[in-house]
Amino acid sequence: MDTAANVAGLVDLGLTRYEARAYLALIGRRDATPAEIARMASIPRQRAYDVLASLSERGLVQHVPGQAVRYRAQPPDQVTELLLAVRRRELDRLARNTTDMVSQLRSLFQRGQDHGNPFDFVEVLRDREHAVERVQRLWTDARHEVLTFVHPPYLGASTPSNSEVPVGIVQRSIYETSILDDPEMTERVRTWAALGEQIRLTTELPLKLTIVDGRSVAFNMPDPAEGDGSVTTLVVQHEALATTLKIAFESLWSQGRTLDDVVAARTY
Repeated sequence: MDTAANVAGLVDLGLTRYEARAYLALIGRRDATPAEIARMASIPRQRAYDVLASLSERGLVQHVPGQAVRYRAQPPDQVTELLLAVRRRELDRLARNTTDMVSQLRSLFQRGQDHGNPFDFVEVLRDREHAVERVQRLWTDARHEVLTFVHPPYLGASTPSNSEVPVGIVQRSIYETSILDDPEMTERVRTWAALGEQIRLTTELPLKLTIVDGRSVAFNMPDPAEGDGSVTTLVVQHEALATTLKIAFESLWSQGRTLDDVVAARTY
């Protein structure tokens, strides 16, 4: 018999280690005295009486009538069912208490949100790789619309290159015409157009910009003190700002030229 495992199992059900060892010592014989149980279970003799009294009160062992004090173990299936019943009652009580606690904490949490940092809706990203990953997450989380200004430097692809634009999502991008000076970037733009992105081109854009679902905005702020193209990316969850920037987007979109028109003009 794997005594250590059985002791651990009984402890999981709510017994102390001494109680578990005393019970396991008892089930191997018809009955025994506290002194015998202490010896077999390797527990202090002076503790054996308290341990057995506790087991008896819980109905896990039975006192055997007679002149000498002796105890007999109850059947294991009965013992485990009694212990499980206690655990079930404890879990039920814990669930009720937790429900009440969550109700109180929820209102406290909500009040806390109303008194947070006034700029919690602004994320400042200075690492280029993190900025690209964050903007890609905005694209992934989009539900109905993504609008972008694609402005150099090109830190990463503005759309996935291995799948079509998801159904139900409108993706519109405005590029600077200079992007077509690079054959590799020209091929990428053609690929994005084939995947379902709507494209317009214009001579110059003020900055790199992404607007998602009219609520999330990401844009790059070039550092005027740095000469190496260093930029800081801001991600802002603000519908009013998104609405304002969308007006600018729509204005440039209406003035922009289609990819086919620009390519055709360059072939002459």
